[in-house]
Amino acid sequence: MAPKKLMVYGIVILAMVFWSMTYVWYKIVFKELTPITVMTIRLTFSAIFLLLFSIFTNRLSFPNKKDFLWFLLLAFFQPFLYFLGESHGANLVSPTISAVIISTIPVFTPFATYLFYGEKISVFNVMGIFLSFLGVMLVLFGKELHFYGSTYGIILLFGAVLSALGYAVIIVKLTNKYNSFTIISWQNLLGAIFFLPLFFIADWTNFTQANFTKEIIVNLIYLALFGSTIAYVFFTYSIKHLGIVRASMFTNIIPVFTTIFAFLVLGSKIDLLKGIGIGIVLGGLYLSQLKASKK
Repeated sequence: MAPKKLMVYGIVILAMVFWSMTYVWYKIVFKELTPITVMTIRLTFSAIFLLLFSIFTNRLSFPNKKDFLWFLLLAFFQPFLYFLGESHGANLVSPTISAVIISTIPVFTPFATYLFYGEKISVFNVMGIFLSFLGVMLVLFGKELHFYGSTYGIILLFGAVLSALGYAVIIVKLTNKYNSFTIISWQNLLGAIFFLPLFFIADWTNFTQANFTKEIIVNLIYLALFGSTIAYVFFTYSIKHLGIVRASMFTNIIPVFTTIFAFLVLGSKIDLLKGIGIGIVLGGLYLSQLKASKK
């Protein structure tokens, strides 16, 4: 494998590691803050950091008039609609069900790109996608193959999935014209602007009464720096070099990393089904990448 391609795979895997850790950081900050407040702070901090860094390193470009609408739609789909659906939906159903529904994003992404760009979907690509998704379900459920949760919460989560598909379609268009720092800088800035009205209307009182401990502040920084900045820049870079279908397949290893971290840090058990599931996820991921690289 060429060194550059190996670097791209390393970068996208690192992005998944950071996103898998956001679930831990969320649990801590949600003790004091609401999802809208967390997203507003997270995106504002990330946008300021990225804009300053991109300007200093001469990596920031201004969208032309024709593309500005696409940037607005990009930020509207994700982070705005996506995180509203995911955060509120996850509060109404079990974490396992939430993760399973969100894991359908790479399943539907190839069909979205085929619909809008005519990108062909091979049989082997479909096999890899669904094999990996089956592995995700085994990792998440283990022996507890039961389903429970609010119908409204499930609808919100599938709304997040649709938002992610809209995001995927638009970002493919933008990665052909702009670098990763430019895309994520404007995405997070516009995303923060979308969240601000909700923040002041619905969450301002809770925000002023919240107890900002050192633990809360540190985890907010982690969410902004690693979850909203580095992970998104890395993922956008991988889209440009791997394509949206192959890059999005890597999101299925997020629950794998979460399970492994829980085993190493918290001493959680990995039963036989979860172990098999991890193997299936990695096998499906390998199949999709190998076939795509040969095509």
